[in-house]
Parts: sequence; C-alpha cells; structure tokens
Amino acid sequence: MEYVPFCGPPPVPSEIWSRWTLDPWLLGGLAIALLAGIALARDRHRFVLGWGLVALAFTSPLCAASMALFSARIAQHLVLTLIAAPVLAAALPRLRLPPVVTAAGFAVLFWFWHLPGPYEATLRSDAAYWAMHVSVLGGAVLLWCSLLNAARELPFAGMLALALTAAQMTGLAVALTFSARVWHPWHMATAPTWGLDAMQDQALSGAIMWVGGGALFVLMTAILATRLVRAEAAR
Repeated sequence: MEYVPFCGPPPVPSEIWSRWTLDPWLLGGLAIALLAGIALARDRHRFVLGWGLVALAFTSPLCAASMALFSARIAQHLVLTLIAAPVLAAALPRLRLPPVVTAAGFAVLFWFWHLPGPYEATLRSDAAYWAMHVSVLGGAVLLWCSLLNAARELPFAGMLALALTAAQMTGLAVALTFSARVWHPWHMATAPTWGLDAMQDQALSGAIMWVGGGALFVLMTAILATRLVRAEAAR
C-alpha cells in the first residue's frame, strides 16, 4: 500500500482552500496540548494565541500546500518558529537557559531537517514528519524562552544568541536561493502544478526565509531591546 503523507497528497491550486487537515489524532493532540498549556501557563490568553497559531499551521491549507511546495513548508516553519514560538515562550513559566546554547541547538535542528535526506524522510513517514515539527517547534520555544529571560538578566548573551540565530537562518536562505541544484527532488514532480519548477520553488523558499524571516527578526530585536531598556530603567 502506497504511503500517503500526513497532510495528504500534494494538492492542485483549484482544491487548495478545501484542504483542511482535520485528522482525529492531530485534533486530539492539539486538545491535550491546549489543556496542558492552560494548566501550566503564566499567561493563559497569550498561550491560547500561540496555540491557535500552531493549530492553524497544521490544520489550515498551508499544511497541504507544504506537500506540493517547499516554499510553503518554509512558510509553515516560519509561522511556527518565529511567530508562534515566541508567543508561547512569553506565556509559559520562565526557564533560565543559556541563550547561546539554545541558539546552537535550534540551529542544528533547523539545518538538519531541511537537508535533503532528513527532509525526504518527512515526506515518507509520519514518524519523521512529527519528529521534525515537534523538535523544531520545541527547540524554537526553548530558544525564545532563553532570549526573553536574557533580555532582563543577560542582555549581551541574548543579543548574541539572537544575532547567531538570524545569521544561521540567513545562511540557509542564501544557500537555498543560490544553489545550483535541487535539494529536494520530491518537488520536481509537485511544484510544476503551481506554475513553478523545483529550482524556482527552492529560490522562493530562500527568499521567504531571507525577507520574511529578516523582518520578523528585526521586530523581535526591537521587542527585546525595549525589554532591556525597561529592565535597566527599573534598576
């Protein structure tokens, strides 16, 4: 029996808005995560917002689109790591973790799961698919927890970790944008349905990470800097 990816077979443009992923196991896992998070969170409203962003990343048509386009998968990961993760981190109990260590751990996970072999595995196995997303989202939440705490207690270490994270994600974006070969052959068959060849889809994914990720990092740098100024004023 041929394996069907978790988000279903790659969609065509005409059906994309009907492709919501409402798998019972997914919905059950999200419900358990919501209840556990509400019980643990310092800020329940903020946690629900972050949880909602995660839920949309996996249930909305973006999940199905990520089966057809690598650029959609990159967009999904930016939503998880640079939008949902900092919101969740701000809502959860404070964890005092070395920011440079969490930045290094996140970098390893982010690069590993976007390399050809591991990425290919996520398209052929539910276990690999969820290993990717749970580890990348978890690593991002730990990173943002450490960055938010560092803004008050270890500002230099926090800014260094933020700069390293921005640099490694920019490096991956540059590698994808200017690569002379297709990293993920799966999309050679799926991207043309969307009017792109695999190289164009790959370059688009790099541009999304470069421009979109860069804009989000500027925003988060401004937020962390504001926290630092407030903390210094309080002292």
